Amino acid sequence: MRVKPQIFTAFAKAQAFGIAFGFALALHVRNQTGLSLGLFVIGASAAWLAWEMLLGPHAPSARSDTAALSYGLLSGFAFPWIGLGLAALLAWAAP
Repeated sequence: MRVKPQIFTAFAKAQAFGIAFGFALALHVRNQTGLSLGLFVIGASAAWLAWEMLLGPHAPSARSDTAALSYGLLSGFAFPWIGLGLAALLAWAAP
């Protein structure tokens, strides 16, 4: 039995690139500031999961025009930065 290879849409590829690039930059900032790695990862994962649940069904996943690819790239880029913001907020609120 032959298994069909998984083919990702252009929107999914743009979002994955945004996540990878945003995660690398946010991780660098996290290392420089000394914020919690666990809170950073949990916040970024929670942002991605919330986006998939709330906005994912309405995302232009089937389109491959510039607007859809920009939306995918920027939304993917934002997830790690939301996690970094959560880690910074909780570090600020800690006694």
